[in-house]
This record gives sequence, C-alpha cells and structure tokens, in this order.
Amino acid sequence: MSKKAGLLLLLLMCNVIKSQCQSAALSSAPSGGFAFELVIVKLQALEHQLIDRKLATEEKFAILSSKIDNLIKNVENLAWTAKLSADALNQLQLNGRFIEKNLTPIQRDLSSVVAEQKLLVTNSQLKDYLSQGCCNSTIYPFNGESMTTISQSRNYASCNKLPFSVSGVYTIQPEKPFKKPITVLCDQEYESGGWIVIQHRFDGSMNFYRGWQEYKEGFGNLEGEFWLGLDLIYQLTNSGPHELVILLEDFDGNKSYAKYDQFQIGTEDKKYALTVIDGYSGTAGDSFGDAKAAKFSTYDSDNDIHHTNCAEVYHGAWWYKGCHNSNLNGKYLRGPTVEYATGMVWKSLRGYHYSLKISKMMIKPKY
Repeated sequence: MSKKAGLLLLLLMCNVIKSQCQSAALSSAPSGGFAFELVIVKLQALEHQLIDRKLATEEKFAILSSKIDNLIKNVENLAWTAKLSADALNQLQLNGRFIEKNLTPIQRDLSSVVAEQKLLVTNSQLKDYLSQGCCNSTIYPFNGESMTTISQSRNYASCNKLPFSVSGVYTIQPEKPFKKPITVLCDQEYESGGWIVIQHRFDGSMNFYRGWQEYKEGFGNLEGEFWLGLDLIYQLTNSGPHELVILLEDFDGNKSYAKYDQFQIGTEDKKYALTVIDGYSGTAGDSFGDAKAAKFSTYDSDNDIHHTNCAEVYHGAWWYKGCHNSNLNGKYLRGPTVEYATGMVWKSLRGYHYSLKISKMMIKPKY
C-alpha cells in the first residue's frame, strides 16, 4: 500500500468514526444539548491529533527517503572506487610482469660487476679520484647522481691505501707473504678509515662455537657477522706492523673501545699465539693485554694453560690462558646473564655476568 493510500484510508476511517459518533450523539441527546457539544469538541480534538500525526509521518517519510537516496549514492561511489582500485591493481600487475621480464638482464649485469671486483663510490669521490690522475679505470655511468661504478685497474696493499672513503668489501693485495689478492671488509669511517675488520658480531645470527679448522679458515659473511680467519690474520699482521682496535657496545647503547698500538699473532705451528699486544688506550679497560703469549684454543684444540679446556668450559674460541678476561667469541646472551663468563665478555667493562651486544675487531697497518 502506498503512502498516499494509507493516509487516505486513515482520513476515511476518522470521518466514519466522526459520523457514527455524531449519529449516536443526536439519537441520545436533544439537539443543541451539552453532551452533543462535548462530543463535537472531542471529535474536533481527535481530528487535530490525526492531522498532526499525519504531518509528522510525512516528515519522517521524507527524512527516510533522503537517507535512502544518500545511501544509494554512497554505494555507487564505493562501486566506482572499487572499479578504480581494480584497474590500478591490474596496472601494477602489468608493471610487475614488465619489471620481472627485465630483471634477468639486470641481474646478469650485476653479477658481471661483482665478478670483475668493481667498487662503489660517490660522484664527488670519483671526481677526486680522477683529478689525482687515476684515469686507467673503466668507468660505467650509473643512472642518477648518487653512485658510480669503477672497475679496479690495480690492487691496493691494504684498506688504508684505497683512494675511496666508502666502507665495504674490497679486494686487496698485501705485500709478503701473500701470493694472491684477498677479499676483506674495509671500515673507512672510524678514525679516518683504513681498517680491516677481522671479527664482527652484532645480532647473534652467526654461531661462533666452532672448531679449529673453521677458525683457521674463517667463517660467516663479510656483510654480516663473521670471523676473518686465523691464517689471514697471521699473514696480515706479519706483512708489517699493525695496530688493533676493538669497538664494543652494550644493550644500553653505551659504546667503548680498546686500542692497542701493536698487534701480531704467530703461525699455525705456534697455535696462532698472541705474540705482540702492546700500547693499550681506550675507554673499555684493558681486558686483552694479559693474554699476551697465549695460544688460540677451540673446543677441539685445547692450547691454554688451565687444567680444563677453557674454550669448552666458556663456550668460545679465544687466546685463553687460565682462562680469560675477555671472550668476544663466546655465547650471544643479550645482556645480563646468570651464566658465568660464557658470553661476549669484556671483564673490565661489564664483568663476567654480562654479554655484550656488539664486538668489532679491526687492524690497520701502521705505515
């Protein structure tokens, strides 16, 4: 039934009731009597109430109709937005397929770059490099102004001989006793750079509880956590005088360092003994100098002077004596610990019941 039909029926019913009431009043009371007038007044009041309700109902219908119209418009807008989103998604999928199609040749080019031992430097550094007359390199322009790639035309003796101030993985060719170039991580930021990183731990992602052979050859990723290898450390420190710096950080963000003016280790036959460790300075305290002359030990090669195997007892690999004041290759225990001396310990800094967050050991030729 429509709105108008309903209202018409309501009015008709009211008129019928009014007529019936008037007839009843006329039949039961004399014409012009008080009762008749009273009935007429009540009927008029009822009529006014019905008219008011009719107007209120019409107003509610109008409001409801407006809300329905707005709801329809909103639904239409949502449908349009969904269509636009679907179109955008389709376009992204097309772009993704285009990128994927062109990614393979890009990967091939990048692999070629890595294979040829290229270095990344900023444009300003490239300008400085070329201004020094080092123009024998093959230059490959990179799209944009941020980076330029250069292929090495010569080998540098160490990180402190590189003409670039960007930290990263480089190939160097130290002098005796090296027969071929080696790949190392160069830190070109700390104290004007030139440092070769020999150990780096910062998140516990690498297991450092390993045997003699792995510590001899090295393990890990130069761009992550790693140990360079005792063989390379021996060869580097014996190619000329080297200094050592150890950067440390705890889980409260406190940074400190221990620096030694001279650092050298022996051959494998001497169990890579710490032959030279002198000239301490720094803020961490000297927890390594007492290891002078100590041989390197692992859980499967006990070379300390203690009656136990320090590497096994303290879950590490280090220049132990009987046993240690530092254990930077110990467990990664993330701060305070109930374990005694098994973590990344530097005794003079946080004691035996604290395992450090970051350890970075670096060496640099003195000349």
